[in-house]
Amino acid sequence: MLVYNDFRCSACDTIIEDKLVDNEVTVVDCQYCGSPATKVRSVPNFRLPGNDAAGFPSAHAKWAKKRDQKMAQEKKASYYEP
Repeated sequence: MLVYNDFRCSACDTIIEDKLVDNEVTVVDCQYCGSPATKVRSVPNFRLPGNDAAGFPSAHAKWAKKRDQKMAQEKKASYYEP
């Protein structure tokens, strides 16, 4: 399985993304200057279903819509009660 890792070059301070078969590799050669680049921790880049930019409703959005509808019904019902 290919794993994408980030490496920072000690000479030119460039961050390199490299796909490796072996996730245990901690040092690679910089693509730009040839100096050793060490593995750095990076934030994973992924999105959970329902939180995408296409505008699909998330679970919170559905819950908020139902809550607002229920509150509106309760307010309307309490308005007409003597």
